[in-house]
Amino acid sequence: MKSQNNISLHNWTEKDFPVVRNILLTTWKDTYSFIPEKDIVTYFENFYSEDRLIEILNDPFSKGIIVEVDSVPAGWLKLFEDLINKKFFVSSLYILPGFQGFGLGKRLLNEAYSIAKEKQYQKVWLGVMKQNTKALEWYKNLGFIFVEEEPFQMGLTEVMHLIGYKTI
Repeated sequence: MKSQNNISLHNWTEKDFPVVRNILLTTWKDTYSFIPEKDIVTYFENFYSEDRLIEILNDPFSKGIIVEVDSVPAGWLKLFEDLINKKFFVSSLYILPGFQGFGLGKRLLNEAYSIAKEKQYQKVWLGVMKQNTKALEWYKNLGFIFVEEEPFQMGLTEVMHLIGYKTI
């Protein structure tokens, strides 16, 4: 792991929308080389427009957290409580490429575990694209067990998405 400086977390607000959009688009383009950029941008514009971000921000079952290094935004975590199925999800976890290897993803996951425990959940669930082997191996090394596989559509491209959990 690379050396760390001052790392801080904060709940996102509307003023963080440009930061979140930058983190998403930058990490997707860097990571999802198996998806045409046109499909990445289409998905991004459809699901992370300002209006959609306002909906996510105002959703009482969602929570967003920004991680910063020396006051510079470096990553974003989105959590979602599925009350119907009684599951707690990390629905998004993205660290900008230049900040990977500093332990920021683990820091955000530890925050997710704490929040899940406060809400009386015993497992944290997440999904990862099967072709995103770097992230998949990282999650497996952290103890996630993948038990489901389902298609995920990004633009016109369909990829397989593995769904897994970690008992906390």
